[in-house]
Amino acid sequence: MNKIFEEYKDEIEEYCEKNGLSAEKVFHSARSYNNVRVFLQHVDHEKGKLGLLDETPANVTLAIFLENGKLRFEQTEHTLKYLGATNKTERRVA
Repeated sequence: MNKIFEEYKDEIEEYCEKNGLSAEKVFHSARSYNNVRVFLQHVDHEKGKLGLLDETPANVTLAIFLENGKLRFEQTEHTLKYLGATNKTERRVA
């Protein structure tokens, strides 16, 4: 797990709860990251699209930036489709 996910887990879960997203899906998404940003991506294994492995870019579903000790989230047109929670209990990680 990366630094942002480790140190800001509660804040990410709170964001998911407030925005109708599944924290489980967020924490288990494919991602590209460093210490100050995380780009979550959707990889469609069922259609044979493996993202960067077959040179097809994976859709970015959520961007998280660490700025001055606080997280800033940017949703994309793919966020709700791939990270949306189907019920309230899915918004938090057990």
